[in-house]
Amino acid sequence: MTISHKDYYKIALPFIISTVTQPLLGAVDTAVIGQLGIAELIGGVAIGTVIMNTLYWLFGFFRVSTTGQSAMALGKGDQQLLTSSLMRPFMLSALIGLCFIALQSFIWQGALWVMEPEVAVAEQAYIYFQVLIYGAPFVLLNYTIIGWLMGQAKAKETLYTQVFGNVLNIVLNVIFVLHFDLSVAGVAYASLISQIITFIIGVTLVLKTSQLSVTTFLTSTKMSKQDLATIVSSNTDLLLRTVCILVFFNMMARTGSKLGTDVLATNAILMQITFIISYMFDGIANASSVFAGKAVGQKSANMLNRVITLNAQWTMGFVVILTTITLVFQNQFVYLFTDLPNIVHLYQQMTPWLILFPFVAGFGLTVYGIFTGTGTTRPVRNSSIATLCLFLLVLSIAVEGWGNHGLWLAFTLFYCGRIAFLYPFISQVKKKAMAF
Repeated sequence: MTISHKDYYKIALPFIISTVTQPLLGAVDTAVIGQLGIAELIGGVAIGTVIMNTLYWLFGFFRVSTTGQSAMALGKGDQQLLTSSLMRPFMLSALIGLCFIALQSFIWQGALWVMEPEVAVAEQAYIYFQVLIYGAPFVLLNYTIIGWLMGQAKAKETLYTQVFGNVLNIVLNVIFVLHFDLSVAGVAYASLISQIITFIIGVTLVLKTSQLSVTTFLTSTKMSKQDLATIVSSNTDLLLRTVCILVFFNMMARTGSKLGTDVLATNAILMQITFIISYMFDGIANASSVFAGKAVGQKSANMLNRVITLNAQWTMGFVVILTTITLVFQNQFVYLFTDLPNIVHLYQQMTPWLILFPFVAGFGLTVYGIFTGTGTTRPVRNSSIATLCLFLLVLSIAVEGWGNHGLWLAFTLFYCGRIAFLYPFISQVKKKAMAF
């Protein structure tokens, strides 16, 4: 099978649109709260978002690994593998989400110890946290559902599920905060309701597109000790990779918090913009993951080489487009979030780092999808550890003398490391598609 740009486009574009709606939620949260004109509220949402994202991203490998397993099942045409690739991580996701709820007081105290926010910021962050913690099971279950749909190349269904839930979240944000004046609590309730609705839609679409009964899926939840050991083993590398990324983001928040509330709020805005850019690249990674997984399932080295080529070409195109957009609109972005003079001034000082971001981040974010789609996770783990060490080293040296610019230098080098330490191992991916 030869994959054309048109074939890639049909999968990549819906994935790009659907994945980019996720960081848009965080951007809208920050923007809506920013309209209230209080830096502590922006900082509270920023801290609350980091806490919840820490929980979600810690087990974000459920989506990534489910996509890879689902894609390989599609390539093999194995119905038993197809159903079990969803239901086994599905059950584990539900269990872990319920554990988050049960352990919420410990999670909150641990977050306070790590990030040390100012008292006023912490009060707002707690309002956000105590509502959204009850959405944890639905978020993790949605990860597995979206991952499975992606692996089955159900681009339209993936697009519909994420876009509908996220647009609903945005609408509820505006209603709850700007109309009913619920402030930070309104942002949290909007997200919780949307997470539940997204789960209901996702389950419906899985049943509709697979044309399999609920009973067929439920019988695939049975796991032997060997099955569980295999799942844990295959996901351990991705878990460690996620831990490295979480340390990175939490250190960004912790360091920004120590530099003051205005710096924390400014960095929250900058981070929301980088999240949007990152998730656009993530859409390319998801498309590459699907095709790469199919290539391994079919043992087609030619298909995999074509995926690698398309991945590089699409990434380069998006680097040029996103860098141009960021360069042209750099000074306007901040006003979508707030017009507080201090924050606008601090933001404008940091825009060179924002302009540089698409170039330094793009290839590392997209090549990652080829590794995970083929189950080649060991290099992902090792490169993540090396990248985190680089970040922490630069952070320890640069912040003291260069303040927030030192923090963003470390941030930039972290993303440089994600491609520099990963791509040299692409040969391990290619071996998996060889027919022996």
